[in-house]
Amino acid sequence: MSGKTNKTLNDLFNQQKENQNKMLKDGLYDMFKSNYTTSIPVDDIKLMSYHIQQLMSEIGEILDADKRWKNFRNQKYNENAKLEEIADCFIVLMNVTMFSGFDGIQLTEAIENKLNKVSNRIGV
Repeated sequence: MSGKTNKTLNDLFNQQKENQNKMLKDGLYDMFKSNYTTSIPVDDIKLMSYHIQQLMSEIGEILDADKRWKNFRNQKYNENAKLEEIADCFIVLMNVTMFSGFDGIQLTEAIENKLNKVSNRIGV
């Protein structure tokens, strides 16, 4: 990876939104979605719950890529796999956001507001 990108969080969110809208259109979520869900963002508790469950799986995959936490004898660590799984978690969190009815700008603002609160709390 080059480490250089000009994409904002909102750009990435909109790219993922396009992916999710295509999956909805192609019927890939038919057994999980509410009947009224045809495009996103949308407040769909079934798909939001589905993606929360998927997030739990992705978090487990981070732990699997880096087993050094397990005990002092375990040295399994795959840096590239760990970074890819962390990226998967962020993507799934975008899905949770969009199936909770929020857009990328709202997510960006919420993250910025939360970071500011934490910074103020710890005196940065």
